[in-house]
Amino acid sequence: MNKQIITTQLEQFGLDEIEAKIYLNLLETGAKTPLDLSRETNINRTKIYRYLERLKIKKLIEEINISRGLQLKAASPDNLQLLLLEKEQQLKSQKAVLPDILKELTAIPIVGKSGFEIKHYHGTEGLMQMLWNHMAAKKEILVFGFENRNNIAGKAFAETIREEQVKRHITKVEIENETDQGNYWYTEVAHWGKFYQSRYIPPKILQIKQYQVIFNNTISILNWADGNKVGIEITNTSFADMSRQIFWKFWDIAKDYVAEAKRIEARKNRPIGK
Repeated sequence: MNKQIITTQLEQFGLDEIEAKIYLNLLETGAKTPLDLSRETNINRTKIYRYLERLKIKKLIEEINISRGLQLKAASPDNLQLLLLEKEQQLKSQKAVLPDILKELTAIPIVGKSGFEIKHYHGTEGLMQMLWNHMAAKKEILVFGFENRNNIAGKAFAETIREEQVKRHITKVEIENETDQGNYWYTEVAHWGKFYQSRYIPPKILQIKQYQVIFNNTISILNWADGNKVGIEITNTSFADMSRQIFWKFWDIAKDYVAEAKRIEARKNRPIGK
């Protein structure tokens, strides 16, 4: 049994590393007292009760009474399915109330918001949050594209973003150094072509090394080169308007390279030896 792999999988069900360690110990070695469990797992005795309580709530451990007093044992692994069903029901309830709570919260006036705001993001989670923020766009997102969103946070999450974009009828307009003439190899999202436009621009005209997005009054810059995943959002109406003008200027310039992009795409798709 590869405990590291199983621990990572258990984390997908809401267990943290210590909870997974306790559950696996009880599953492998049988029932024991909290004191014995603390000694075997090297988890502080005062802390272990807190983790045991969490596992009880998740229905993954059970209390039994024997001659030595109270002991704890691992519940059946089948209870993970029950845990998943509870999460699905909770998610269903959250989705039901989401429209109403969003309406109420967005109606609250923001006090003291400055005209220039900068936010910093770090790691994969930070970049995922930035991609989700783009879905607040009222009509379109303008992108200086570098590679594609699959490389930012994985294809599964990128597809979720694309599906949400199509659902909200947000058009992505992209200028990129790579050619993309309608062969959307990176996505299986239905109707993607209706909400995506792109133009190729040669690196000698504009070399794009970071993923930059303009939406509403915000400029979003994402970097994931060399594993260094960081990003910033700059919110300022004047700056966003200026960046939007720059984007459309390069969009017009890129129109002159449509034929070149098609030739490059044709060469990439040409069978070997021809």
